[in-house]
Amino acid sequence: MTTLIPPQQAPSWDFTPTKILDLTNKTIDDSNALFAKLAKIETPTIENFVRPLIERENETDPLLNQLTFLLNVSADKDVRDASTKSSAMLQDWSIETQLRHDLFIQLDKLWSIYKDNGKFKKENLEFYRYMEKAHKNYVRAGLNLPEDKRELVKTLKQKIAANCLQYLSNLGEQQEYVAFTEEELEGVSDTLKEQFEKTVEDGVEKLKVTFKYPDIFPVLETAKNPETRKRAFVGDQNKVPQNEALLLETLKLRDQLASVLNYDTYAAYNLEKKMAKRVDAVMDFLEDLKVRLAEGGMKDMELLKQLKKAEYEEMGRSYDGHFYNWDNRYYTNKYMKDHYGIDDEKVSEYFPIQSAIDGMLKIYETLMSLKFVEENDPNRRSVWHQDVKQFAVWNVDVKDKPTFVGWIYFDLHPRPGKYGHAANFGLSSSYLRPDGSRSYTVTALVCNFSKPTPTKPSLLKHNELITFFHELGHGIHDLVGNCSVGSLNGPGATEFDFVEAPSQMLEHWPWNKDMLQQLSRHYKTDEKIPDELVKSLVATRNVFRPMRYLRQLHFGFFDMTVHTTKDIDHLDLRTLWNKLREEITHVDNGGVLTTGYNSFSHIMSDEYSAGYYGYFWASVFADDMYYTRFADDPLDPETGREYRDIILARGALYEISDNLHEFLGRESNNTAFLQDCGLA
Repeated sequence: MTTLIPPQQAPSWDFTPTKILDLTNKTIDDSNALFAKLAKIETPTIENFVRPLIERENETDPLLNQLTFLLNVSADKDVRDASTKSSAMLQDWSIETQLRHDLFIQLDKLWSIYKDNGKFKKENLEFYRYMEKAHKNYVRAGLNLPEDKRELVKTLKQKIAANCLQYLSNLGEQQEYVAFTEEELEGVSDTLKEQFEKTVEDGVEKLKVTFKYPDIFPVLETAKNPETRKRAFVGDQNKVPQNEALLLETLKLRDQLASVLNYDTYAAYNLEKKMAKRVDAVMDFLEDLKVRLAEGGMKDMELLKQLKKAEYEEMGRSYDGHFYNWDNRYYTNKYMKDHYGIDDEKVSEYFPIQSAIDGMLKIYETLMSLKFVEENDPNRRSVWHQDVKQFAVWNVDVKDKPTFVGWIYFDLHPRPGKYGHAANFGLSSSYLRPDGSRSYTVTALVCNFSKPTPTKPSLLKHNELITFFHELGHGIHDLVGNCSVGSLNGPGATEFDFVEAPSQMLEHWPWNKDMLQQLSRHYKTDEKIPDELVKSLVATRNVFRPMRYLRQLHFGFFDMTVHTTKDIDHLDLRTLWNKLREEITHVDNGGVLTTGYNSFSHIMSDEYSAGYYGYFWASVFADDMYYTRFADDPLDPETGREYRDIILARGALYEISDNLHEFLGRESNNTAFLQDCGLA
């Protein structure tokens, strides 16, 4: 294949704090000027009202996404601060725009004409879907209410948005840690300890363990001293204490908002736009899962208790019969080593990050008929940090005529001030310009995998490999959208209790023996991962799954409880968090009440609040798609293209249930999910 030259340059990342704020103000001013003109049109039409709105969104959203993305990834604190300020300005402006009664009146006139016009819907589906979503959002924002209530809605939404932004900023900027002596870190690998920064406390040299994943998780998994694990767990859970007041105030504001908008609870308000629709449907779903998982969870617990008891006897310690939260990762890891020969660090030696990337992209290329080309040409390479990888992505349905799809970035290692988890950020959705040419997708994977050392490349643990597959699944969803309206493309266009399904489905691939072989290459010897190790690894897939799912259910129940309670003034978050965790997971709190909700970022998201259940809800669709269409041949390109074109590329153009029916050949059901969990 000849050298492929992308028809669209990657976006520039040459932003100063001043430039960020100037562009923010200009975009707001220019947009407001357009909106003022549109509001004065005497007879609004599709061409003079709807089309200009769409074109303005298509043009401005990519820039605004860039400006606000920088608070998560820039290495320059001044840039991050400017990006945070830009985000606050844009949130306020977005809320004001959502609550413009003059624009609602114009759209309402048009929607009353076209909502029941079947011919228009059939011939102009994208315009129809855009108006349908916009009108629904206006109504949900209270624009059919009296002016005094509309003003109250605006005030409440702006306060909520400011709190959420501050909460996430606090979490991203935190640099907290716990410090341990070498002796206290017995069991932790020398390789990991070499990466820890040294500090001195009370004249004693210690190692700083930050709460970034590559630091804290291995300590919880391998430190032999239970007091070390306890301090690490409690420290991690109790980080960012300033977020508690923000969360509590936000819950009160959300409850007020729901009341003004005539909903019983905030959960009822937020679920209206999701597939589940109703609070009782979600609670019944979660309760059913809790009951089904309880027996397996107790069996898992007994296995780990026996392991803990045996180790304590071997160490000459007195065992009190309890299993604590800080025991969980350690004894799970120990069980995997003792019973399956699975040592996470040994397994990771077969997955140096570059070969894992190469193998993973090859799988996606085969499955989705795509080609990824890393951009190293300095004239086309445009990144926000030197560590970032940049790829041009091409559709190769016609092998000798590749068509450009867009750009994807991989920002894979931790650094100060960077977003601390793993996520995909959609920066620019694909859309058609007024001249008919296409503007292409730009999307970014932001992760926190361990950094390379002077003696080792970055090595991925198996669970990190799964995370990589998952997040790239979101990236692919972004890339292949082909609607002409940008807001109809990508994961964000779909209902948020479906949005995780495509990525969850792709988590099945790194559990497949053949896929693991393809992905592996020992960082020293270039050998593939041994068959016996692969068999052992695959055999662990369902080990302790009930316990893992019960931990996730804890988050789901907490989320729904705080968003359905009507007595928020007397809500004790700390007691609720710890009580639910102990009741649902059956793991002892050990008398230590922690505040993990202060770093539970999902709960401060508009979409994931009263929506964490969606991870399980989406798993039903994910497992159904995988076992119905892919399990027999995970790399069948025909099935992969169907999946790409039916489930991903359509975005919000059709109902998800209709897309699933077409892809599966029937209505979706939960049979595969229950069987995969061992619950059928």
